[in-house]
Amino acid sequence: MKTKAKKKEVQKKINKSRKVIIVKRILLVLFSIICATLIVAGNYYSKNFAGLELDEILFYIQSGLQGTSNSVISTIINQCYKSAILIALIFFILLCTDVKRKIVMYISWKDLRKKIQLYPIKIIHNHKILPMICILLASIIFFLKSFGVFTYLASKMQDTKIFDEYYVAGDSIEIRFPENKRNLILIFAESMENSIFSKENGGTWNYSIAPELENLALENINFSHNDKIGGAQNNIGSTFTAAGLISQTAGIPLLIPSLYNNTDTNIYVGDGNYMENVYTLGDVLKDNGYNLEMMMGSDGNFGGRTQYFTSNGDYKIFDVNYAVKNGYMKEEDKVWWGFDDEDLFRWSKDEIINLAKEDKPFNYIMLTADTHFTDGYLSENAPQDYPTQYENVHAYSSKCINEFIEWVKSQDFYEDTTIVVLGDHLGMQTAFYEDRIDDNSYKRTIYNVFINSAVETENSKNRQFTELDIYPTILASLGADIEGNRIGLGTNLFSNEPTLSEKLGVKYLDTEFRKKSHFYNKYIIGDNYYVMKNDAEEQAEKKKENEQN
Repeated sequence: MKTKAKKKEVQKKINKSRKVIIVKRILLVLFSIICATLIVAGNYYSKNFAGLELDEILFYIQSGLQGTSNSVISTIINQCYKSAILIALIFFILLCTDVKRKIVMYISWKDLRKKIQLYPIKIIHNHKILPMICILLASIIFFLKSFGVFTYLASKMQDTKIFDEYYVAGDSIEIRFPENKRNLILIFAESMENSIFSKENGGTWNYSIAPELENLALENINFSHNDKIGGAQNNIGSTFTAAGLISQTAGIPLLIPSLYNNTDTNIYVGDGNYMENVYTLGDVLKDNGYNLEMMMGSDGNFGGRTQYFTSNGDYKIFDVNYAVKNGYMKEEDKVWWGFDDEDLFRWSKDEIINLAKEDKPFNYIMLTADTHFTDGYLSENAPQDYPTQYENVHAYSSKCINEFIEWVKSQDFYEDTTIVVLGDHLGMQTAFYEDRIDDNSYKRTIYNVFINSAVETENSKNRQFTELDIYPTILASLGADIEGNRIGLGTNLFSNEPTLSEKLGVKYLDTEFRKKSHFYNKYIIGDNYYVMKNDAEEQAEKKKENEQN
C-alpha cells in the first residue's frame, strides 16, 4: 500500500512538473511572438515607409481604422508573417532551457579533451531571466526607433512660434471672386508623384508609366521645383491622405495635439466639428454660393474625411456607404477600399451633369484609390504593358483621369470650369520609387496640374513650395483676388509673393511642425479661436476709435 501511495505521489509530482513545463513553454511562445512581431513591424515600417511620420499612426489610432481595405492589411501580413515565425522560433529555441537532451561537442587537442555544451546555451540556462529581459528591451528599442518615437518625443518637448508669426486666418482677409464665378473640379489622385514620369521630363523612369498625366503637366500649368515637371515637397503634417487633403484645402498641416495637450482626443473624429475654426476652401466656396460635393470610393469615415468636408463647406459626400445605401452597388460588390476608380469616374459624370444644371457654380472633388499601396488595385480592364502590377495600376489611373478630363472638355460648362489634378501625398510604397533613383540630388515631389485656369503665370518653374501653398493657388485659378496672397501658411503661387518654403526652407518648416504649438492647439483647432478673433476685432475697433478721436 505504501509503495502504491509513493508511486501516486511521484506520479503527481511528475504530472505537476509536466504542467509547469507546458505553461512555461506556452508563455515562452507568446514572449517569442511578441518580440518577433516588434522586430518585424519595425523593420517593415523602416524599409517600406521610411518617409512617414509617427503622426500618421497616432492619427489613425485616434480616429480609428474603419473602412481600411482588407487587401492592404492582408498584403502586409503576408509579407511579414514568415519572418515573424522564423524569428519567434529562433527566440524560442534559444530561450527554451527545460530540455532533457543536450547537444554537446567534444574538442580534443593533444592530451586535452574539452566538452562544450551547444544546447541549451549555459549562460542562458544559468541566468534565465536576464537574456529574456535583454531580448525584450532590444525588441522594444528597435521598434520605437524604427517608428521614430524617440525623435517625436524629443521634438514635442520644444515649442514653435511659426503659427503665431505666419498664420493668416482666411476669414480675416478679403477674398473677392469675379462676377462670373467658375466651376471647380478637383481630382485628388492617390499617391501621385512626379517620379513616375520619364527622366527627360523630370521623372526617374526610363519610360513614362503615366504618359497622359505627363502630357497634361507639359501642356498646362504645372508648378514645379525645377524647370521640368515637378511639384510640391511633402511637409510634416501632409504625408497621408487625410493630412494631404487638409493641407491642400486649408493651408495648414494636420498635427496631433492631444498627446501633449488637453485638447479633446475626439477633435478629428465622431460628430465633432472637424477643423471648424479654420476657414477652408469649402468655407470660401460655400460663402460664395457654390454647390459642393465630394466622391470617394472608400469609407468617408476613414481618417475623418466625411467629418472634415461636412464641417467645412457642408459638402454632399458620395462614398461607398452612400453607393450601397442608394442602390449604386451591393455590399457584396465591394472591392479594394469600396468601389474602384472606374465606378468613381463613371458615377462622377452623372453627378457633375446634375450639378451643372443648377443655377449655381459648383465644386466637385474626387479622390481616387486604385493607386494606394500596396501594389494598388488592377482593374480587369487595365492593360498590362509594364513589368510590375503597380506600374500597370499607375498607367491605367493616368489613362482614366485623362479620359475623364477629355469628357469634361466636351461639356457645355467646360468654358467656365477649372480642373485641378493633385497628388494627395508622396507614394508610400517607398522602395517602388526610390529603387529607380540614381541621382542622390533628386527630390520626389507631388503632382499638380491646373487646366483652364482663369489666370496665367510666368513664375511657375523653379519654385520651392509645399502642399500648404495649394489652397490659395486653387482660389487664384478661379479668378479670386486674395488680399496679401496668403491664407493659412500657404501662398498663392500665381503671385510673385515668396512662399514660406522660399523664405524659411522646407527643412525649417518640418523642424517647426514637429514641435508643439499652443497657438495651433488653442486657436486653430481648439475652442479659443473665437475668443482670439473677438479680442482682435475689439482691439481693432478701439484702435480705430482712438485714431478718429
